[in-house]
Amino acid sequence: MSRGGREPSATPPDRRVASKAAQQYGLMRFDQLALRGLGKDAVARRVRKGQLQRVHYGVYAVGHVNTSLDAHFMACVLAGGAQAFLTHWASCAHAGLVRWDGRLVDVSVRGASHRVRAGIRFHRAGSLDPRDVMRIRGIPCTTPARAILEIAPQLSDRRLKRLVRKAQAEKLATTRQFEDVLRRAPNHAGAGRIARIIATGPAPTYSGDEDEVLDLVLAAGFAHPEVNQRLVVGPATDRTPYFPDLRWPAQHLILEIDSAWHDDPLSQQLDVERQAELEAAGERVLRTTKAQALADPRQLFARLTAAGAPYTDAQP
Repeated sequence: MSRGGREPSATPPDRRVASKAAQQYGLMRFDQLALRGLGKDAVARRVRKGQLQRVHYGVYAVGHVNTSLDAHFMACVLAGGAQAFLTHWASCAHAGLVRWDGRLVDVSVRGASHRVRAGIRFHRAGSLDPRDVMRIRGIPCTTPARAILEIAPQLSDRRLKRLVRKAQAEKLATTRQFEDVLRRAPNHAGAGRIARIIATGPAPTYSGDEDEVLDLVLAAGFAHPEVNQRLVVGPATDRTPYFPDLRWPAQHLILEIDSAWHDDPLSQQLDVERQAELEAAGERVLRTTKAQALADPRQLFARLTAAGAPYTDAQP
């Protein structure tokens, strides 16, 4: 008991504020501060003392301003209120799918979106399905599949395909997740283009070189191979995982697409060692580059055919 017979006071408001701010990159909305015991006058005093620093109208940094990109995105979302989340290019950048270039940060708000804040573009998101929103590193944002759909109109066909396949390769979105998003937004400007990209099946490629060779192989009528799928070979006591670029499992046939990264002697030696281990496990390994495949596709097709690569029933 405290003096006078009263119970000890509850946790001081600044401690409650600090605890919540630690979950939000050191940032708080005014209503969150008020909920933890800091009214308008208390906030104003702390601003004058430098304990709180205004980042946007109604958004404050606790102690000092975090200058990271994640903190910048969080501040923009907080500026949209309790029902706001990151969208479009910013959501893709937050997921690591595109580089951030300093443009306006797109934030969607459920309900009215008449707010005006420097550096932020607000959108109304009344009809967005809750399944298309998630948290990435603590920040509410549209899912990678939905975010790609949102920016599809800004992208060329080639870049959009690269982005869809990169999301699959980095396990940020699956073909099924893209299908679900398109089912909920069939009339979106980018829906038809994404539908065509995923129509051939999963293609989690890691580079544009892989994209172009895969498309070349599919256009020639070959069956869709596995793309960058885990393959474990070697004796039971020393199992080694590999991720072949393209592989037809029934034929134990692999096509590797070498890039400029394979030009140095160390990479070439590693390629030789990997190929030897794969072949010892019964795999057959063909190698090409994007330049070779594009310069003489018929030679590539002949090599694949001779090695037994399967065709689809609808071979062109």
